[in-house]
Amino acid sequence: MTVNEKPLPPGPKGLDSAKFLLNSSRDFKKPMTDMAIEYGEVAHVRNRRRDFIVVSGHEAAKHVLITNQDNYRKGLEYELLRIVLGEGLLTSEGETWRKQRRLVQPMFAKRHLKHFTEHMTRATSEVLDGDPFAGLPEGETVDLSEVMMGLTLDIVGRALFGADLSGATARKVGPAMNDVLSLGTRMTRRIPTFILAHLPGMNLEKAISVNPEGRRFQRALADLKEVIDDLLEERSRQGETGDDMVGLMLSAEDEETGETMSREQIGDELMTFMLAGHETTSNALAWTWKHLSLNPGAREKLFEEVDTVLGDRVPDMDDMDRLPWTRACVEEAMRVDSPVWTVGRQAKEEDEILGYRIPRNASVMVLISMVHRDPEIWPNPEGFDPSRFLPENVKERPRHAYMPFGAGRRVCVGSTFATVEATLLAAMISRRLRFDLPRGAEVEAEAVITQRPKNGLPMHVFHRQPDPVPEDAPEPDLAAV
Repeated sequence: MTVNEKPLPPGPKGLDSAKFLLNSSRDFKKPMTDMAIEYGEVAHVRNRRRDFIVVSGHEAAKHVLITNQDNYRKGLEYELLRIVLGEGLLTSEGETWRKQRRLVQPMFAKRHLKHFTEHMTRATSEVLDGDPFAGLPEGETVDLSEVMMGLTLDIVGRALFGADLSGATARKVGPAMNDVLSLGTRMTRRIPTFILAHLPGMNLEKAISVNPEGRRFQRALADLKEVIDDLLEERSRQGETGDDMVGLMLSAEDEETGETMSREQIGDELMTFMLAGHETTSNALAWTWKHLSLNPGAREKLFEEVDTVLGDRVPDMDDMDRLPWTRACVEEAMRVDSPVWTVGRQAKEEDEILGYRIPRNASVMVLISMVHRDPEIWPNPEGFDPSRFLPENVKERPRHAYMPFGAGRRVCVGSTFATVEATLLAAMISRRLRFDLPRGAEVEAEAVITQRPKNGLPMHVFHRQPDPVPEDAPEPDLAAV
């Protein structure tokens, strides 16, 4: 039987199909998740002109993102992202992407990560030394999601530009980022916007500007680009040397062609790293605090580890191997509440997945949040169990069953940076502070470009005063949860 004789994947038909498409324009994640639960790891729905495939199993996801990745280009959903990010690594395709990847990949080598780590730990240490919660009564409730956004923005600014993005700049960038991410996501769900964009004399930018929400999105994007242009201009005047990302980009040279990066290319990559890096890490930390509050046994083990390993000193890259439980807590939080919850692709040619036909030009949504809940791979998939990510347990499962940063050639180039950042920040913050969810608080996830707490993350804040750690203290026991 040839591919075109294979059946389409199961999925909603008739009125159920119309309901799915309508609901997807309001809440992109829930209808796709419901469809995956009802119809299996490869499901299909069609409107009058377009096939949608929802992939939720680890083997099907591996096929799209790794095994046959050459047949799947970036999905139509990236059209709007391209307006925001230009031709950065996240949105570019073909030779443009390959050239940029060759130039950018070496910047995340271990020798450079060491410098980035120094930036991130210095920023965190300065924030903690200043005590962002000083003057608040013990147990005061704060929006911890907002606090993490500010901290990770400052870290990204130092790593990218060698610049402080706290204070007035943060007050400008933070709201602009929020508008770009949230409003941009809403507009990708509005089919009329994309239909309007393809009328004669129109394009996507003109179509967006038709409604007030779209104009607000464009103003926020202009604010972000202005900040990046100003920072890049200032950094360029300082010269090409430096251990921040701009310095590396200004001096980068393609080993194959000898080409360097243009000012426009650098700006596109900086926008990508600022939005993607800052937002993803901030949300990973927010979900980590939520789950640790709900799992006090895991949190006590984390406290024991960071108190024993770090004491009062500032960590460095070498501490990653000494903080296995802290890292495991972060990685398990990214499994249960995946900041990057889906990856969109479009089939170039007809294909077959698990015996089902995938039509040419079909939009394929890989639900990472569902891959991370496959009960064949993850026993008690809804439970929070950091021991899954201790080194001795990681090797026992398929590598592609966990993909918080995507997979294949297009896996996020900054994945190691993000993991190091989230782990060391979690360790440093946990040395000083404890966060507890208020009684009865319900934290709802909002699936925009990333998955984040919908209405913030309310937390009671308590200062920790760990006992001094004796020099001969034994290593913490991580065997039991």
